[in-house]
Amino acid sequence: MEDISVIQNEAFRLGLKVNAPRNDLIILTKPSDYGKPYLHISQDRYDYIYSERGYEFSRKSTKDLDELLYWIIYPVVHQMAVEYELIHRVDESEDCRKIIFPKLIEYLGKMNPLWAEKARKELPLV
Repeated sequence: MEDISVIQNEAFRLGLKVNAPRNDLIILTKPSDYGKPYLHISQDRYDYIYSERGYEFSRKSTKDLDELLYWIIYPVVHQMAVEYELIHRVDESEDCRKIIFPKLIEYLGKMNPLWAEKARKELPLV
């Protein structure tokens, strides 16, 4: 398992490819009071945990660094795609996902083509 400094540097490096906000890519290693996920690294796996006020409501575990980075990066670029849609909205009545999802896939593809393919399979309307 890689240590937090290696993972953090890789998240920052990937984020630069799409101009992701650096502060949004900061990886916590302890629970926060406001629900931001944190990373626990053990000898055999990474646990990416969402908790708020002492209540854990989601935990994902993997041994794969690439999968962990996908989990870390995805919400950041999803938010970027939402912000892109708000700026480029043409018609209030049109489904906003028609702009958000392709932009999300574009961002993911710039970082890792396999991530774009993974998202394409998971998302509707793409």
